[in-house]
Amino acid sequence: MPNDKHYLAAIDLGGSKVAGLIASIEGRVISRRQEALRKDIGSFVPRTDPPVSDKPSGVSWYGPALQIEQMIKEMLQQTGISRIETIGIGSAGPLQSGGIRNPPNFEVEIPRGMTASSLFVPLNKPLEKAFSVPVTLENDCNTAVLGEAYFGVGQDAKKKNDLHIVYVTMSTGLGAGVWSGGHLLLGKHGNAAEIGHVMVKENGLRCGCGNDGCAEAYCSGQGIIQNTRIHLVNQGSTPRSPLMNLLMKDAEKAGLKESSLWRLLEFVTPKIVFMAAKEGDEIARSVVKDFIHYGGIVLSTISNAYDPTVITLGGSIAVSHPEIVEPMKQEMLLHLNVSPPEVRITPLGKKAVEYGAIVLAQKRAC
Repeated sequence: MPNDKHYLAAIDLGGSKVAGLIASIEGRVISRRQEALRKDIGSFVPRTDPPVSDKPSGVSWYGPALQIEQMIKEMLQQTGISRIETIGIGSAGPLQSGGIRNPPNFEVEIPRGMTASSLFVPLNKPLEKAFSVPVTLENDCNTAVLGEAYFGVGQDAKKKNDLHIVYVTMSTGLGAGVWSGGHLLLGKHGNAAEIGHVMVKENGLRCGCGNDGCAEAYCSGQGIIQNTRIHLVNQGSTPRSPLMNLLMKDAEKAGLKESSLWRLLEFVTPKIVFMAAKEGDEIARSVVKDFIHYGGIVLSTISNAYDPTVITLGGSIAVSHPEIVEPMKQEMLLHLNVSPPEVRITPLGKKAVEYGAIVLAQKRAC
């Protein structure tokens, strides 16, 4: 059993996965687990929004809270730790009232007969009830930039007031967190730096938020999938192209006998698109080119707006494909009105949000 006397839990809740840590109050990681986000657990409860209305206006889904609860309990049992003092959660947004309101990257099927006009995912209250400890919930990118300031690029800085960092996640979605002169930059609802929903192309691709031409529609996992599917449908497919070969290979592994284009579209993933682009596939290269072009515009927008010393890139796509950094930086330089920031992959790899969640929990425990 660990010798530390006080412990915390730190959670990274994404659009497709949940990662959790048990750590000492000092930040020493003791246990870690990661699972795919489960869509098959948790109750659905009609939700009202008094005093606006006393009638059901949406649905609350308790699945993620239940999965996090089970994950923490399993880690505590595994480590022999009896209790934690606080929980920090970095989550994909938009956040509201201790939960997530209408998450664009959660694909969950609401039961028939329930009002589906809005979906709310409670986190704070059910976890506070389960563990009798305070829970701090923050936007995942805001959380990640805290991780950068205390465990990443800013770890050795004794004066955090001297740091000017923007963390950008390129994963299922696209977002940013800003640490400016010792402060986490927050808007009136805690949703500052929603860079994924800056318009980069008029009348562009439809984003998950419902608007057209958002950066996230091009510079995210979901954006890559959608952009590739549209290209395949509009341009037609070459049977022996690298992209089609990879799609058919994955379809065969899944036991799919029918290989029509419409069925193969189901197997498009960012990983396949990047692989096909490296093999010279025209459609895949066009999609990656869009990612880099609009990603560079996003970096220039961040630089002009916040004037950071460094922009760190995280999330599964950026960390897995560091080759995109330099061409995005070159695109960024074409649109700057400030001195160029350093642009680099986060030293925390895919764990920036987890380390930031440690910071959230530490601050609540103090």
